[in-house]
Amino acid sequence: MVEKIWDNMPWKIDTEKFKRFDQKYTMFSRTGWDPEIQTMAKKTVESVIRNIKKGNRSTLLDYALMSAGWWVAMKSAPYQMDHGDGGLLSWKSDISPVFTIASALWNENSELKREREKFQKSIEKNPDILSRTVKKVAKYFGADLVGIAQFDIRWVYSHRILNPRYHLGEEFSEDPLDLPEGIKYCIVIGIEEDYYMQETADGGVSMGDVGFGYSKMAIIAGSLAEFLRALGFTAIPSGNDLAISIPYAISAGLGEFSRMGLLITRKYGPRVRLAKVFTNAPLVPDRPIKFGVYEFCLKCKKCAEKCPSQAIPYGDPEWEGDTQSNIKGVYKWYVNVEKCFEYWCRSGNSACGVCVRVCPYNKPVDKASYYIHAFFREYIAPIVGGEIGKKLDDVMGYGKRKSSSSWWGFDYREIVSKTKED
Repeated sequence: MVEKIWDNMPWKIDTEKFKRFDQKYTMFSRTGWDPEIQTMAKKTVESVIRNIKKGNRSTLLDYALMSAGWWVAMKSAPYQMDHGDGGLLSWKSDISPVFTIASALWNENSELKREREKFQKSIEKNPDILSRTVKKVAKYFGADLVGIAQFDIRWVYSHRILNPRYHLGEEFSEDPLDLPEGIKYCIVIGIEEDYYMQETADGGVSMGDVGFGYSKMAIIAGSLAEFLRALGFTAIPSGNDLAISIPYAISAGLGEFSRMGLLITRKYGPRVRLAKVFTNAPLVPDRPIKFGVYEFCLKCKKCAEKCPSQAIPYGDPEWEGDTQSNIKGVYKWYVNVEKCFEYWCRSGNSACGVCVRVCPYNKPVDKASYYIHAFFREYIAPIVGGEIGKKLDDVMGYGKRKSSSSWWGFDYREIVSKTKED
């Protein structure tokens, strides 16, 4: 396998333009205070009802799966969408001391303190052991990818917000964001999205897959943080809250940035959801990897061509984007997230995902042909380039949308129409 390690972090930063991003200006956060975005968001209900009545691209069955997928994320961890430190993403253990030695009651136990101190002293000399252990535990909890990055304050939000969109009955609020002192590393967790469900994007069962990805993010990050806290370390679990995930994932060696603004991993392409755990535990950081994504994206442009909102740029990377929801001073491709979000609301197909579906790096991992695709990505694509690579992908028929009936195993519309006739 060809792999080149970057000598330095794989991004360029204009120090005059760059500053830590305020979470208030992310698209999801703007639904809590920006009248223009709130007007967009209100279109979602009528769009969903229209889709259900037509039963075309997204049916009642698909939306039921979406609701189920989001259940854990919204019931127990809405804080991963904005403020952090609540529900499954609490910064401290707040469950019964009967079941966790990370609770405040156990933390006062002198004998436990001594055992933790002994462990911590020994592991300071063997951070590689704890790193392997952390990755093993994360994968046991359900992570498909795990990497460790050095803590970098630049990617932590300057402020965090509480959005009534996710916290019913609350008022919108914003506060400066300060993580506990002593944080040294960020453990990055990658969770695979299902290839066959994402074939139905935009809409269909892909929406349920995205929602369940967020639920798994909360479960895995929260559980891993509790594991570290039980060992006596500080551990702060995070989903979309607290910090920008992709730079940390790149630093942790999980993949490269792309034209569509998403992380592209070697194994799953862009089909991943990302969660994080910030900690002071002694670990060994991984290194960024380079396997040709940037060079491929320069020429491919398939995601830009297929984007239904035309939110993905066609040109070269730039230093800033078109909206206040784009960070400034980082040399990269900037997606017009306002156009993207407006399409979500207007279509009623949340999370869209067309760019993920059509990306040439998106291939199934449960078939023998995957190894052929992996060989192509690792060895052939860097030679033929993105333009020819995209054409070959099109010739092979990849990226075409499938109906959600292909996943359910029956045609929802046919079943409903027969019932009406009866």
